[in-house]
Amino acid sequence: MLPEYDGFMTDLQVTSKLQIQPQFSHRREWETIASEEGLLYEALEFSAPAAPGEDVPQDEKKAWYRESGRAFSVHGAFMGIDPACGDGQLRVLSRKRCLESCRLAGELGARNVVFHSSCGSFLRGPYMDSWASQCAAWYEELAETCDLNIWIENSQDVDAGPIRELMKRISDPRIGVCLDLGHVNYSRMPMAQWFEELGAWIGYLHLSDNNGLFDDHLPLGDGSVDWEAADSFRRSLQRSVTMTLEVGGTEGVRKSVQYLKEHGLFGMG
Repeated sequence: MLPEYDGFMTDLQVTSKLQIQPQFSHRREWETIASEEGLLYEALEFSAPAAPGEDVPQDEKKAWYRESGRAFSVHGAFMGIDPACGDGQLRVLSRKRCLESCRLAGELGARNVVFHSSCGSFLRGPYMDSWASQCAAWYEELAETCDLNIWIENSQDVDAGPIRELMKRISDPRIGVCLDLGHVNYSRMPMAQWFEELGAWIGYLHLSDNNGLFDDHLPLGDGSVDWEAADSFRRSLQRSVTMTLEVGGTEGVRKSVQYLKEHGLFGMG
């Protein structure tokens, strides 16, 4: 039986609606689709490189997200981030960037922050044990300091092993797993096994499609992800789950929402 996570589950039950990752530079388009479909925001662009020529002040972006009333989550810093890095200077910098992401969530009024797993894909044994122990201690400190829900996302992970070992060392109910189903599709492990091994901690999903080779972020239905099976596994969790469409621009979002509605998936029937 899956455990009841009274900490983050209380927050997640606020909404079962989908999230999107808007772009401030095209905010009017994103506002329109968010309003039409009742979508919330997972702010990604603060953690990604700025587009060429973009010079919008960060405070202006923050104000837009905050005033929208839709900023439910933040995608934390992820490029080159490793809170358990063997190089002390890089480890300190990684943790600083993680803390900045959590403080940003507070500024935007968001309750969730997503961080990528940083464990080396093909490293096991003492390396993985050290990584899991260091990251567990760090994320627990971060959750306590910032009082936020923190979600660890599979990214380059070839299987669920590292995240499973990380979560076994964590006792704070504000920390859980964000399962990225697009990333699952090009891993070495079947989707069913990801849910089996991490199901006790999954409270967040990232949704995008691909053809099993690269992280293409295609609209749902344009790749080889089995979305019927994915929704069945989601329902088997027997808990409310926050979900984000990671499908590029607004056209990808429209196509994906329509796909979910037509197939009656993820509560969008």
